[in-house]
Amino acid sequence: MIMLSLAVGSLTTLAVVYSPEWIRSEAENVFEIFQINDSTPPPDTVYIQVKNGVGVDDLAAKAQNFLETRTGDVVFYAPGPPSDAFRRDYAETIILSHRSSFAAAERVAEVMELGDSSIVMLLPEAGNDTDIDVTVILGRDRDDPAFYIPYRD
Repeated sequence: MIMLSLAVGSLTTLAVVYSPEWIRSEAENVFEIFQINDSTPPPDTVYIQVKNGVGVDDLAAKAQNFLETRTGDVVFYAPGPPSDAFRRDYAETIILSHRSSFAAAERVAEVMELGDSSIVMLLPEAGNDTDIDVTVILGRDRDDPAFYIPYRD
């Protein structure tokens, strides 16, 4: 996210200071690509994948169960079993959004009591569409299994 901010800032500065037409055009394209529409409502069902990034036994399963038992305007559904992340040293939980809208990821962040800064856009490559809207990689900030007591009305 920092690299993206630096790139956008650099292009904007170049476009304003030097104003060659191709730099201005490129800056406008970057802003158009990464424009976030805050008015996009979350989908009725958010397809999630939960991964354990800290190595605490059954943490991903508890977090997945926690999300799937939430009630409200959005239903969380995990079509597959929870799994381990490639690394087990995540300091903070990361929410990967696989859609061009952040609405689904924002709902996951809200339920897990995380800020928007935990959300990272990770769109699939063209032709490699995924059914998963959001992947949650659990970090040390959410490694207490007691946090994931299933919610029931």
